[in-house]
Amino acid sequence: TLNFTKAAQNLFLSQTVVTNHIRHLEESVGFSVFERSKKAVSLTENGALLLKEAQKVLESAASCQNLAEQLKTGLAGKIRLAYIIGIEQCILTRIIGDFYQKHPDIQLELSRDNWANMQNMLLRNEVDGIFISRPELTDCCETMLLQSFPLLAAVSAKHPIAEETSVTYLRLCQETNIIFDAVTKKTIMPDLDNSLLRVSINSGAMVIPKFVVNYSSCYEKYIRYLPLTDIDISFDVCFAYSKSNQNRSLQLFADNTLRLLSAEAEERE
Repeated sequence: TLNFTKAAQNLFLSQTVVTNHIRHLEESVGFSVFERSKKAVSLTENGALLLKEAQKVLESAASCQNLAEQLKTGLAGKIRLAYIIGIEQCILTRIIGDFYQKHPDIQLELSRDNWANMQNMLLRNEVDGIFISRPELTDCCETMLLQSFPLLAAVSAKHPIAEETSVTYLRLCQETNIIFDAVTKKTIMPDLDNSLLRVSINSGAMVIPKFVVNYSSCYEKYIRYLPLTDIDISFDVCFAYSKSNQNRSLQLFADNTLRLLSAEAEERE
């Protein structure tokens, strides 16, 4: 309003107090904010520009207050996550995708690394949580099982074993150079992509969790995957995070993941 009397009523102040505030404002900025006449009050050109900027400041202050409230409750912020290669297509996409749809204001910082490096990253607080197989940090971490996968033998299509429908782990180890072994985690070449390339040219074999089949679909002409009949070991993908982590957004992520897993379990039943 450009009526001092109405403005005073809206603010539950006396007109004298409002007039004094305006006078102090004009003295502070060094120019007239209002043009006054007996019939009307209007903004000067400078006053209109000042009002425009003042409205931006008020909107920014409200936005800052809202952000502070979101940060306090974990509804805004950043979560640093690391994951083992290959799980993007089997489990990671749906967990992270579901969370992002519900909490778009929380930034997700993602990185991919090997099993050993990720555990060290978590210990050094370089990440908030890790998607990993069988973490060895159970004393200092919260861990939740996400999904278990059977193990398969991966051999070149040119390998004699490729003609069979299954193979024993014992036979595979006796006949083939194991360059990547999900059973023992002993690997000659821990980089999964390079290991797949080695298998495709018949330079070794691998023991892999089943989700790698989807990840390595570009090698389908060159690699055969066979079930292992003499071991009953699953490859467990877990989510682990430090018990001392104070990131409220991380706790939201963990809670959302648990709800998602529970809902998926109910659907399967």
